[in-house]
Parts: sequence; structure tokens; C-alpha cells
Amino acid sequence: MRYSRWVVVFAAAACLLLLAPFAGASNNSLFADAAADAPAAAPDLTDVQVSNDDTGNVAFRISIPNRSELGDTDLVALLIDADAKLGTGCGRGVLGAEYALDVLADRLLFGRCVRGQWDFTKRPGSFGGSFAAGTLTLKANRRDLGAATHFTFRVGAASTTSSDAAYDFAPDTGMAAWSYQVIAPPLVVKKPPLKAKRAVKKKHCKPHVRRCIKRR
Repeated sequence: MRYSRWVVVFAAAACLLLLAPFAGASNNSLFADAAADAPAAAPDLTDVQVSNDDTGNVAFRISIPNRSELGDTDLVALLIDADAKLGTGCGRGVLGAEYALDVLADRLLFGRCVRGQWDFTKRPGSFGGSFAAGTLTLKANRRDLGAATHFTFRVGAASTTSSDAAYDFAPDTGMAAWSYQVIAPPLVVKKPPLKAKRAVKKKHCKPHVRRCIKRR
């Protein structure tokens, strides 16, 4: 009896250990880029903090300490390689990005790479962003990022004028893209309900009756 009791306790503990990675699962990673490593006119990208919650909402907090607000000529582009393959997506061999989370002044733009070209016509409901205290926040659910559980990304910033353009990149050009893992419960795929089969009426014929009686 005592042995059986310990078996039950061990089984219950094993179940809890199996469920533990999915209970309150989340991730929070910090990526650092050097300050003042770009022309003074460009938005200066420094730290990028990436996190996600249990529902798969991914937030990117990009520090831009030399901006109290984004100017009309400021552009920040977050490029996501959802399959971690440089040979697919846009900018093949260099970026391989499938998704772009961009901000131009006060405009938020969500791009998808379609047959090697960027398409900014459809903006998912999970996408949003804000800028405050020198930090640009961009958010999107992983469902709208190819349901990726692991992706690489780069950030680019520019200040464009009619005469000149100044850029900053994080990580710096020539360095490997940053990598992030989404830690959250598996996505639940909702299947359409099965159509109810119509009841087939069977005919029952009695030997002594010529007409058949339909049974429901």
C-alpha cells in the first residue's frame, strides 16, 4: 500500500514538472548596441529589450536616447526573419526578412514579404506601437509573425532629408542578427466544426405490404 501511494505521488509530481514550462511561460532578453556609433543626425539605437507573455504577444522596446520624439523625417524599421533563413523572404542573402515593423514619424506600418516584395497594405490587429521617454515600443502577436517560436531580427534607423541621409543599425552591419526565442504555450489551432450528417431515411418493407414504409 505504501509503495502504491508513492507511485501516485511520483506520477503527480511528474505531471507538474511536465506542465511547468508552460505555466507562466515567458521570456525577456536584452540586446545591447553601442551608443553614439552613428552620425549625430540619425536616431541613435542602443539597447533593445524583447519580451513575450503567455499569449504570445511579443514586445520590442528600442532605446533611442537622442530623441525626445521622432521627427517627420525619422524612420525606424524592425526586420524579422521568422524562419531564420537568409535565403528566403526579402533581402535574400543579407536580411531574409519575412516581416517588417516600421514607424515613420507618427505612422505605424506593418509589412509582409510577398514574392520578394514588401506589402504594407494589411495591418494585423495585434500590431501597435508608441514612443515615450526615448523608447520606441513595437508589439505584435507571434500568430502574425508566422507563428514563429524562434526568430532573428535587426533594427535600422534613419533620418532622411532632401540633401542627406544618416543611418544607424543594431546590431552593426557585418554582425550576426540577434536571435530571440518565444517561450509560451503552443498555439491552439481551431478547426472548423464538422457538419452534421443528415439523417438517412431507410425504407422498411414488409413482406405482405407492397409499399415501403420510410423510417426516420
